[in-house]
Amino acid sequence: MYFVTLVRFRRKPTKEDFKAFDEAEKEFEKRGLRILNDFYTLGRFDNVLVIEAPDEKVLVEFLGRFFDLVATETLVAIPRAEGRKLFL
Repeated sequence: MYFVTLVRFRRKPTKEDFKAFDEAEKEFEKRGLRILNDFYTLGRFDNVLVIEAPDEKVLVEFLGRFFDLVATETLVAIPRAEGRKLFL
């Protein structure tokens, strides 16, 4: 499954926060989670992640480690070809 997660920082991240994120990413890769794109943005959200995960439970476990640092809004994303099949 694909997910688009919109991120707002609750506080300024530290070097330790980024290190913890990188370590969690490596740990969760073993469970099938991959960050496909990671963009820092201007405007309402600070960061946008495009994530592939086997299911929403793995994604929530991963993001849950950072709820003290970030507020998130996550959308399920359907690849273009699959999405078009739903409408035809």
